[in-house]
Amino acid sequence: MRKIIAKTLSVALLLAMAAATASCGRKTNKEIRKISEDSPWFDASITDVETGAEKDRETGTWVNQQFVASDDQYYFIETSGEYQIPPDDMIDVKTFNYRDYRFDYLAVVDRNTRQTVNTIDLKKDLTASEPFTDNIFSNNGIITAQSKLKERDYDPLNGELLDTRPRKASDDDLFTKHYFIGNYEVETIVYQTETDQRYSRISVKGPDGEVRENELNKPDKSMYINYVLAEGDTKAVISVSVGRNLEEDVYYELDLETNKLTVADQKKYEWLDEVALYNSICCPDGTIYFMDSEGVFKINAEKKTTEKLFDYNQCSLNLGLAERFNMVECSEDRILLCGRCDNPSVYEGRTADKINFVELKRADKNPHSGKTVLEIYSPNGIDDKTGEAVTRFNETNSKYFIEYAFDYDDRDNYDDTDDESNEDVWMMTKTRNNAHLSNKLAIDIMNGDAPDILLDCSSFSVLDNSNCLADLTPFVKDADPDKYFTNIIEGSKTDGVIYQLPVSFKLEGIMTKTANAGNSGKGFTLDEYQKFTDEVMNGNDPLIYGQAVYFSLLFNSMRDEFISKGKVDLSKPEFKILADYVKDNVRENGISINDWYQKAAGGSGIPKGMYIEYCTGIGGYYFEGMGIASRGKGVAMLGLPSLDGRGPRFIPSRSVAISSQATDIKACGEFVKLLLTDEFQTKVAMNDEFVLSREAYKAAGSAAVTYYTNGGSSYMGGNGFGAGGMTDFTSKDVDFVENIILSCSKMKTEDPDISMILTEEMPAYFLGQKDLDAVIKIAENRIQKVLDERG
Repeated sequence: MRKIIAKTLSVALLLAMAAATASCGRKTNKEIRKISEDSPWFDASITDVETGAEKDRETGTWVNQQFVASDDQYYFIETSGEYQIPPDDMIDVKTFNYRDYRFDYLAVVDRNTRQTVNTIDLKKDLTASEPFTDNIFSNNGIITAQSKLKERDYDPLNGELLDTRPRKASDDDLFTKHYFIGNYEVETIVYQTETDQRYSRISVKGPDGEVRENELNKPDKSMYINYVLAEGDTKAVISVSVGRNLEEDVYYELDLETNKLTVADQKKYEWLDEVALYNSICCPDGTIYFMDSEGVFKINAEKKTTEKLFDYNQCSLNLGLAERFNMVECSEDRILLCGRCDNPSVYEGRTADKINFVELKRADKNPHSGKTVLEIYSPNGIDDKTGEAVTRFNETNSKYFIEYAFDYDDRDNYDDTDDESNEDVWMMTKTRNNAHLSNKLAIDIMNGDAPDILLDCSSFSVLDNSNCLADLTPFVKDADPDKYFTNIIEGSKTDGVIYQLPVSFKLEGIMTKTANAGNSGKGFTLDEYQKFTDEVMNGNDPLIYGQAVYFSLLFNSMRDEFISKGKVDLSKPEFKILADYVKDNVRENGISINDWYQKAAGGSGIPKGMYIEYCTGIGGYYFEGMGIASRGKGVAMLGLPSLDGRGPRFIPSRSVAISSQATDIKACGEFVKLLLTDEFQTKVAMNDEFVLSREAYKAAGSAAVTYYTNGGSSYMGGNGFGAGGMTDFTSKDVDFVENIILSCSKMKTEDPDISMILTEEMPAYFLGQKDLDAVIKIAENRIQKVLDERG
């Protein structure tokens, strides 16, 4: 079936190419769309809310802020986490106590004024065996806070502790949820056993105060309650995931009056969206709304459909922050959200003393009516910095408005795998998925059906041609090498043209001590790498893939040697050298990272080299290096084994491209310029990411030196990693990483169609079934056909 799909896409691509060529006299095949006067729009108003956490006291990486409950008078918001913990060399071990750095506050917010009227310090009542509050709910004017061991009732207005009682729960409960249906209080608890099996319990407290229970537990299957929906005042519908891997969804119906639990007619509820309803709210009139990455939807139980009420193209809210919001209230014309509207960088200092309410109200008219729509798409979603740039473009451009292409994604057709025993399986699954999406994009671009601006598609080299993408070279042609990493710009070119421009990036390569580098100082030749593997790594190759995937990886890193201007040549002697190296030195099948680590680390627990696929930012670089040497000092990022000992590759964490069929390429270019501004580049760099601007990199480096030498947390950048302190961090460390960036040779891209051909054909040579010439003839013919179909 997979080959049939690939062939169908290939033919469709060829037909799309023919259509694009036939219409080359037209400026674009894309239909131009404008925002109409009656297009929905929601005005956004933002209110700051004090949480109770200390002002100006920096937090660590882990902080949880969320709306948890409400009643007729108040909203309740919990803020918990840890303040920044100093590095080991700044701690008095005799007096240090982790508990002193934890916090857990409940803000009581007036519904009318949206101002905090009281904060309750929940931590002060917790014992040493209760690190945090697990669940909070409101009922009859009382706030109940549950920990693993106890339940505590509080008066919300003065914070007085009214009652403390043991909690009827066990140590293995994962989480609890509360629902109020009519006069009934429904509590669901999910448990996990020592064998990782899950089961669930439902407790119902009736109007008479009596509590009755049901348990969902099977000896050979997990049973995980997802959510509870009300069906009238006396009936609950319960969604349960069942199976060893929770692969089956089953609905139950619970009569709250009799406590009778029965398996429902599954067809009655199969139209419901399982994932979305996990974040649903039920309003007093019984209407159910839910949020997802696109917007807010309404459930029409009578029609058994979901109706879109609102999407993020209809407001000025930053889509990159949207996933951090809880929906508090909802109606046809008003949506109330709770979350953080800002995301300070780690080097600027993160605090937890405030949170925001965002109220969205339906406007009488759309302020952007008449503007021409440009669509933007990213297969990875939109981050908050890019979302801010989109909002700025829309607010400042008088003629164009960027909309998110929510309906474009095609992930329902993706393959998936849970196999963690062999990295080959994961890599080949990813390659198949990339092939599907990249070919779909190419076809849609040439048919005029694709978005105008493509973000984070740099790995799809199928698109890197003038039929699909516009040339972005003019935006960086005058880049000063003192101000920009021009090697990154050059490394992103295909046949001298920039089709996909890196905005920020990560590093990929072999991390090991500098002294282990080959003669080039930045990578390894094949012979040098084999010597490194044998002598330094004791035979444990950091590249843990099997022959087919390993060969594809190295081929892609040197693809410019074999493919140029639409022509492939595998008859070069270099191809045989590469094939023989893999045949003679690489295992047939891949292994898991855990198996490799146990062997490579040996008795010391520290391997002498590792393959790092995604290394992000200055702090992230030294964290990764800590796996090799103390504080990551003297650890280089080197290129993969190659014919010429080239340096490491870079992988765009943000890239931008413009469709050749865009509504207006020049207008799209204005957005590209926003991503290259000093302001945008510096904001990204300050969040511990590598960026195109050397000046922004240096600004972030200077902030990093100040941050770490003053005892900043060694939770590196925004990456969430932790290790020892960095109080001896200096500008020389920043310069060291800068030189690693300057040694980068090429952008990591993959042509998934070609990768699949190689992984299918090369094993015949590796296993001795065919000679290399026979394999080359077949592979070269197949690859050239693919390239010819693209034009």
